[in-house]
Formats: sequence, structure tokens, C-alpha cells
Amino acid sequence: MSPKKSQPSTKSSENWIFIILVGIIVILIAIICGCIFKPDDHEEANVQIAEKSTNVEEYKTLRYWTVVVDVWNEKGHFRTMERVCDSLQYKFVNASNGDDWDLLWTIDSPFYLPGEQSHPLYADVDRHPLRLEQKVNHFPGMEILSTKAYMNRNNAHLEYILPSFILPKDKKKLQEFMHKNPDAKLVEKNIFNRGVSIVDKSDIIYDDSDTFYQQFMNKPFLIDGHAFDFGVFVLITSFDPVRIYRFGTDVLFRFCKEKYYPFDAKNPDKYVVQEGMHPPFTMPTFENVYKRFQFPIIKHFEKIIAEKGFDVKKFWNRIDDAIVKIVRNSEPYITKITKDYNYSTHHFYELVRFDFIFDENLSPYVMEVNMSPNITPVRKIDEEYSKIYEQLMFNLVKMIGAGSYFEFMSRFNDSDVMIANKKNLAVDIHSCLKFNCHRSCEHINCKLCLPCINEENIFQMREAFREHLYQGNFRRLYPAKKFYFDEKFLSKLTEKNKFSLKWFEGKCLEDENWC
Repeated sequence: MSPKKSQPSTKSSENWIFIILVGIIVILIAIICGCIFKPDDHEEANVQIAEKSTNVEEYKTLRYWTVVVDVWNEKGHFRTMERVCDSLQYKFVNASNGDDWDLLWTIDSPFYLPGEQSHPLYADVDRHPLRLEQKVNHFPGMEILSTKAYMNRNNAHLEYILPSFILPKDKKKLQEFMHKNPDAKLVEKNIFNRGVSIVDKSDIIYDDSDTFYQQFMNKPFLIDGHAFDFGVFVLITSFDPVRIYRFGTDVLFRFCKEKYYPFDAKNPDKYVVQEGMHPPFTMPTFENVYKRFQFPIIKHFEKIIAEKGFDVKKFWNRIDDAIVKIVRNSEPYITKITKDYNYSTHHFYELVRFDFIFDENLSPYVMEVNMSPNITPVRKIDEEYSKIYEQLMFNLVKMIGAGSYFEFMSRFNDSDVMIANKKNLAVDIHSCLKFNCHRSCEHINCKLCLPCINEENIFQMREAFREHLYQGNFRRLYPAKKFYFDEKFLSKLTEKNKFSLKWFEGKCLEDENWC
């Protein structure tokens, strides 16, 4: 009898049928749902826009804020700054109305002396602690530099300052000076920088606290018979430690309205740069060369003084020496005031203009340090300066690390290592290895080795390295090679300044581009 064939179980067949039916149902439901709920093209576009908007919000927009309390430039104080910031895709905001901001450019200082009330426009600076990334174009305490009387008194010992006297405090000194120099002429100046005229000795007001007097330089260096002043733009990126840069593309020449001779003390237009002054490109000596070849005016000036037998290098060395010494002399006061505001100096930078005059031997004398130099032409005749001002401001924004979103924010996040990592900062490999500075920092030669450096100095090294990369048309005046090897000079400095000079010396020894 043959064996029976095996038959599939009825239950198993039913299971397979059930699974197949469920799968078909799921597929049909998915198709139906897709048809019912599939967004049309318009809805898909909305989804994409929403996603794009989210990404834009995540990417921070840099914001700049501008303030002027007293409007005197009818063409606009900030045209140059606005053009540069707009080109760099900054957004204009008004923090006086509560807007958030990153970069503040103001004509007036937002920081008032103790006991004085700040202007309401600056409430956002005074009311809230500055965030780490916020940058302001003035240091607290800059009046020590920008007020003529204070600047002259603080630097009276320098060869670059003509004898000056603030009354009534300096009444006795002035009387002694006039006794020793009976032929000297005096210029009367308002303590707040407005008004200049030569006065007779009999007209001196010894009890006027708003006036100071300064010796008049009666034999100036002339071009085309006119006296002139010479404005040098200077960027200070840090106090304690001090870092100073001079803008090298050009300077601001301003010629007196009338020729100096025949001299007339009653006619200030012969010896004071004031309304109606001439820009250099209208003067015969400069006009043709400038129009034909577009050389910077300073290059032609250097040619002129060289032909007269003056040493151009020595000329600039004296200009730079005056700038460095005057800025350095202001540091203790400015650092103290900044700390009184409970601010770190990291928040600030300062563009100033040093105004020089020269005697017939081309010896330089500083007349004033302008805290907020005008960077937007006031008169149509001065529009030629627009190109210089725009380049100046573009270089400044790059120098302070705000030339792009990446540059600005990299100072405060991990991406800063792309610009300046510790390998860029390390110096003096020989001492670090010789004295095993990774084990102990006690030896004096270990001070520059990275394991021995505190976070504040590391931050300043990064900033200095960044400035070195981005200095563009600026030339670093301080620290500079000629200041390195004077131990007596070093002994008078703060610890941060000592460290900064030694570090720059180390960079200079490794790479002459740092010198």
C-alpha cells in the first residue's frame, strides 16, 4: 500500500492569505493618504521658505550703530562709515531705540567723567554691561589726549610740545616764561579746542579757567608761501598692553587761507587753519602732479623735503616717536578710567588724528590730537579725500577683526584657531626646551613659553597676531624693534606691557616682518 501524500494545513494557508491582504490594504491606504494630504506646489514652496528663514536666523547678522549728538556736517557725518559697513553687509540699527548692536561708531564719547551725566542717546552703553563681542570706537578717558590743554600739560616735557600754560594754575610759570623770553608771542586757545589768536602780553587774563596760552611758532615751514598743518591718522587697538598703528596711504594737509608773509598778527587766516582753508590739490606745488599722476600728496611732500636737503626717514622717525610717546603717556589715566567703568579694554579701539606743524627746520610740533577726526568731507572741494577716508575705514574695520562675520565672531568661538592658533603664538623654542618649561615655569626664561602664559596674555597674543595679518595700509608703530632692548624703559611698564614687548621681540627674532 503506497504512503499518503502530505497536504498543506488549512490554517497555514489562511495565515498567508491574511498577511497578503493586510499588505495590500496598507499600500492602498498609503496611496490614498498621499493623494489626499500631498501638499501642492505652493505649500511645498512655503515649507522651503520656512526652512531657509530658519537658517538665516541661525546665521547672525552683524549690526552697526552710529551716534552724533551735535550735528554740524550737513552732508552727513557717517557717509563713509555707512558705505564701508554696507559693503561688508552690516545692518544699521539704532540702539537708542532698543536695537541690538555689535559695532558702535560715535562722534562724541559715550563715557563721561565721574559725576557727570551721560547723554540719553548712550543709555544702552551705560545701562548694560557690554557683551564680549561688542566694540566701541572710543576708550573711556580719552579726554587726556583729545583736550588740547590736558594733552599739552601731560606731555610738556617732550620736545614735540611748545611751552603751554593752563590758567590760573600755571600763572607763575607763565610769568617766569615771559620774563625769560620777552620777545615770545603767545597764542590764546580755548581749553575745549575752539578759537585761536595771538594776544598781547597786556591782554592775558590770568584768572580765566577756560583759556590756556601757548608759545607761537613764528617761523613755520611754508609751501607756496602758506603755513599748513599735517594730519596723521593713528589707530590705537589696545591699552595695557599698548598697540599703535599709523595709516600709511596718505595724510591730511590743510593750508591757511592767506600767505604767511607779510605777517599780520591780527589776521588769523595767515597762521590758523580755519574756515576757507585750502586742500593740497588746489596748491600750485601739488596740483599738476596730483591731477596728472594721482600720486598720494604725502609722496610729493617727501620729494619736496628731500630736494631741500631733509632726511625723509628721520622726518618720519620723529613723527612716529612723538605719536608713540604721547599715546603711551596717556595710558595710565585711560586704563584707570576704563577699570572705573568696570570694563575690559577688549571692548574699545580709537582712531585719532595727530595734527602737526613744522618750523623752518622741519622740526615737528603736535598741536592737538583729534579724538573724532572727520572722515566725511564737509565741502565739495574736499571730496577728493573720500577715497582716502573709505580706504582708511575699510582698513580699520579689518584691523579690529570686524571685516566679516567670520572675522568678528571667530574671536569668541573655536574658529579662531583658523586665524591664530597656539602654533602661531609660540616663540623662543630654545629657552622652552633648555629649561624644561613644560615642567616648571619658575625660570625667568620660561615666561614666553605657552605652558607658562595666562589666559589674558594668550588673548592679547591672538589679537596682536590677528592685527599683524590684517594691518593692510596701517603700519605698526608700537611695539616696534627700536623699543625692545632698553631694560630701564621696560622697568617702568606694567606687566602686560612688559610681556607684550618681549613677545613681539620673540616674533621679530623669528621673522623680520614683525620688526
